[in-house]
Amino acid sequence: MSGSSSSTSTLAWAPRPTVVLALGNPLRGDDGAGPAVLEMLAAAGVPDDVELIDGGLAGLETTLHLQHRSRAIILDAADLGERPGAWRRVAYGDLHLPSFEAGRGLHSAGLREALLLGEALGILPAEISLYLIQPHDIDWVEGLSDDVRASLDRVCQAVRSELGDRQPAAVQPTVR
Repeated sequence: MSGSSSSTSTLAWAPRPTVVLALGNPLRGDDGAGPAVLEMLAAAGVPDDVELIDGGLAGLETTLHLQHRSRAIILDAADLGERPGAWRRVAYGDLHLPSFEAGRGLHSAGLREALLLGEALGILPAEISLYLIQPHDIDWVEGLSDDVRASLDRVCQAVRSELGDRQPAAVQPTVR
């Protein structure tokens, strides 16, 4: 080898600063609320600095979707103890996920563990918000209940408002 070579390490793919991550299983009825909102956002379009990801079921890989980001918005069905279709936005700092010992939720253990792992590793985005939608039915049925379906437009509008409500071209969500 002659001469000197310098090598720089760069990412071949750099994640966008903001990720909208949908969690849930559309084959389990209203558990598919998060992916349904993600599809609506994809059809309406999001700003160029936003990546849409269908994360499927929450697990530790959720942590990987959040790293290298400055902001994350997570869409998920969750038992809020409210009427079906009710939803709320919760900031990560205000989030109280049940402990694993408290019983199984729709995604509470997997999402809780992923967020705790990300926090322990110091790789969580500075800003995380969750849009949680109260399901009616999470049995093995395809399709959303009428109550949940009726709430999705309002959830989508709230997320678009948080993203800055710019009007770019429609995009395809990444499925991982």
